[in-house]
Amino acid sequence: MKKPESEKIVVKAYDVASSYDLKAARDILVNNFAGKILSMNPLLAQTGFHKMIGVFDYGSIVFFNHTQPEITETLDTLRGCALRPNRRFSEDYFVLNITSKLKMPEGTEELFIKEFTKDIAMVVSIVLSRSVSLEYYESLISDTFGQLEESVSTLAREGRIQKNEKTLTKEVGLAISVEQELAYNLSAFDEPEIVWSGGKKIDELYKRLKREFDLDDRIRAIQQKVSIISRSSTFVISRLEAQRAQILEWIIIILILSEIIMAFLGIM
Repeated sequence: MKKPESEKIVVKAYDVASSYDLKAARDILVNNFAGKILSMNPLLAQTGFHKMIGVFDYGSIVFFNHTQPEITETLDTLRGCALRPNRRFSEDYFVLNITSKLKMPEGTEELFIKEFTKDIAMVVSIVLSRSVSLEYYESLISDTFGQLEESVSTLAREGRIQKNEKTLTKEVGLAISVEQELAYNLSAFDEPEIVWSGGKKIDELYKRLKREFDLDDRIRAIQQKVSIISRSSTFVISRLEAQRAQILEWIIIILILSEIIMAFLGIM
C-alpha cells in the first residue's frame, strides 16, 4: 500500500478557565484516556497515533488530531480541574501538514513539517494556547474598557457620573480583577524551556510562530489598555468618593439649616 504523500493534523485550542490543576488533569488523562505523559509543565500527553493533548496552568487546552466529540468529552471530563471557569470560551485552530515536500504556508493557519515530534507539538501548543488565552483577555478587556469609557465620557460631558454606586463598583471591581489576573498569566508567558533545550530549529520555529500570531504586539496592546483601565478605575473611584462627600456636605448643611429654622420658629 502506497504511503500518502502528506498528512494533516488539525490542532484546536480552547481557553476555558483562569487556571488548570495540572496534577489532577494528569491523573484524568492517564486513567480515563490512557494518556502517556510526555511533559508535566506544560502538561503534554499522547493519547494515540499523532494524537496529543496539552494542558496549561493558565487555563488553556490544546488538542492534536482529535474529533469534536472527543474534544467535548475531554473538556467535560476535565471540568473539575478547571479553576474559575470562564464565562465564555475562546478557541482557535491550526493545521500541521506532515510532508516530504516542504513549502511556505499561505497564511498563519498552517505549518509544513517533515515529521511530527514531541518538541514540535510542544512549541505549537505553547504558541496556540497563549494566542487563545490572549484572545479571551482581549474580549474581556474590550468590554471592561467600554464600560469605564462610558462613565468617564459622561463625567467629562456632564461634570458628574450618572450611574449608581453599585453599578460603578461592579465595573471597577471587574477592571481590577482583570488587571490582577492578567498580570499573573502574562508572567507565565516567558520564553519556554523548550526554546533553550530543543536546539536551533525549535528556537526558530517558536520565534516564527510567535511572530505569525503577533503575540508580542498583542501583549503590549493589552498591557496598554490595562494601564488605561487602571487609571480610569482610580479616577472613577476618586470622583465617586467626591460625589459621596458632596452629598454628605449637603445633608449636613440641610440639617444645620433645619435646626436654625426650628430654633427661629421656637423663638417666635
